Amino acid sequence: MTDIIVVGCGGTGSHYIKELGRLLYGMKAGDRVRLILVDGDSVEEKNLVRQAFLAQDIGRNKAQVMSEILSQAYGIRSEYYDAYIDVPADLEKLVGKNDMVLLVGCVDNHQCRQSMHRFYQARQHCIYMDSANEYSAGEVVIGSKIGGIEMYADRCEYFPEILEVKEVRRSVESCEVLNVAAPQHMLTNQLAAWILLVNTQKFLDGDWVGGVFFFDAFKCYSMDRTNKEVAHGAGGDTAA
Repeated sequence: MTDIIVVGCGGTGSHYIKELGRLLYGMKAGDRVRLILVDGDSVEEKNLVRQAFLAQDIGRNKAQVMSEILSQAYGIRSEYYDAYIDVPADLEKLVGKNDMVLLVGCVDNHQCRQSMHRFYQARQHCIYMDSANEYSAGEVVIGSKIGGIEMYADRCEYFPEILEVKEVRRSVESCEVLNVAAPQHMLTNQLAAWILLVNTQKFLDGDWVGGVFFFDAFKCYSMDRTNKEVAHGAGGDTAA
């Protein structure tokens, strides 16, 4: 069994989780994974434009809502953690006894990415898929470690400036600060979620996954790049 931990249930995360439920149901793989959804944020009216929520969800925790959708629509069991990830220990306490962890990052905060990077580095067996996008373009970076050997680098090796950013923890950040973000488009979030989903299916099928996948929703393309010459992209600016 594999632990799948999804951090961020907003713009990209909500679309990914909803379709992940459909994928697990179709593959009859619900019993093969332990699914944990993580987000400390609550649904707001403005989220209805590009996130997979309904008006009846306003005011409720995003991770809890997504967990209920998976159960009601597909019979997929999941756990939810209604808080932000501030330090690697926050992730460690969510991990069960399973050796393999699939960590999926759909966040808009580099401090959280630092925690996910350090968690990934400390694991013997871990796939770390991280999505980031701006208004129309972005990239998904997939790091892969098997038996302590890194087969593919994670986002922070391609964009090391992430490790140098000093940000206020999401758990103590003011609403005014959180509301100041680069605009994004629903189609961009959905394309990012689709790339995450394709690689999730490959992983569940036992295939190798890893690399960098650039995409632009309005130009209708995605491109797989895995070498370290990659130096430009959204770099994780915003994706929640």
